Amino acid sequence: MALPSASGSPSAAELPPAVAEARSAKAALSDAGVEVDVDDARAMVAAARSALVNDLVDDAQHLVTAALALDPENAQGWVLQGDVAWQRNDAAAARDAWQEALSLDDKDLVTALRCARAQLALDDVRPARALLTFVVARTRSDELRDEAEALLEQTDDQTETAAAGATR
Repeated sequence: MALPSASGSPSAAELPPAVAEARSAKAALSDAGVEVDVDDARAMVAAARSALVNDLVDDAQHLVTAALALDPENAQGWVLQGDVAWQRNDAAAARDAWQEALSLDDKDLVTALRCARAQLALDDVRPARALLTFVVARTRSDELRDEAEALLEQTDDQTETAAAGATR
């Protein structure tokens, strides 16, 4: 079962800038005859994760950007790119990165939950509800299900409040 999509697959012109930049960087490396080693990219993602855990946000950003330039198909790199953006309170960039991660690995329910949180932070309730419903339906983790259900209830409250305000 694939993840729900609010708008379908984006065209090249609709790609978030970070995705387009990573793909462009990889193409430039390839054109220059540089062999891309995905193990290097994975090592950079691991180092970036460690940097982020230690609150070295700038270092994490540099490492994950380099990793995604080497391997723009690295789903965990995109997850980490989203984590860095979220740490910087940039919900739109976090959502874009997490959506890219989900396009590469649609079974990552933790990332789906993160993406839904970012969508809610941006008042984008409909796609958030779709992701949350997907997480509830697919997860085997009680903790993840409880968290998704709590967010769904929160969106129900927001919807009811908005509807009540519209009728006044």
